[in-house]
Amino acid sequence: MKYDAYRYLWPPRPETKIPPALIGFYEKRGWWGQVKKNGTCTVIFAHGDEVVFKTRHDDDHKAWVPQPEHAAFFKGREQWNVYVAELLHSKTANVKNHLYLFDILVSDGEDLSGTSFADRQAILLSRYPGNGRAGLGATRVTEQVSRATCYTRDFERVWSELAAEDEGIVFKDPASKLAPCVTQTANAMWQVKCRRPHSNYSF
Repeated sequence: MKYDAYRYLWPPRPETKIPPALIGFYEKRGWWGQVKKNGTCTVIFAHGDEVVFKTRHDDDHKAWVPQPEHAAFFKGREQWNVYVAELLHSKTANVKNHLYLFDILVSDGEDLSGTSFADRQAILLSRYPGNGRAGLGATRVTEQVSRATCYTRDFERVWSELAAEDEGIVFKDPASKLAPCVTQTANAMWQVKCRRPHSNYSF
């Protein structure tokens, strides 16, 4: 399906919460894990020189102003691309103005509905291979942008190494297909979230 004009897409978001005791269960099922950063979910719509940053509620950011380097990073591709990232800024003490990419919904004008999570991660990896580690579960692409690492094993170790800017881990079925992103819960079924106990964490 072609995506040739701006329209908001709701980002995939897990609804089901699991306790840490079930981490091993999802590893045995062959699911993948991505570290969940303590930030603001951000959907990025880019087309040529046009870049639009929205929250997961289809709002403009109120506590953050995109910097020129953020827009510059996503500019330049002739057709629409839509990414999902966590903005680390207002909720973290030491990390500011940083986007942590963890999914892609449109690639060069193609709506990726119907593609697997694994296939979409392959697109992100090929486009942004990165140049080093940027904290737990993140590969540095630039000073302002990193790409989420997908873990396929050692979930308990990753859990034990979570840092101050990490809320927990989201486990995702790599074979599940992206449903059309037309509602907030359209893609809730193929992922679950496990978070560290903290009064400020609400994901």
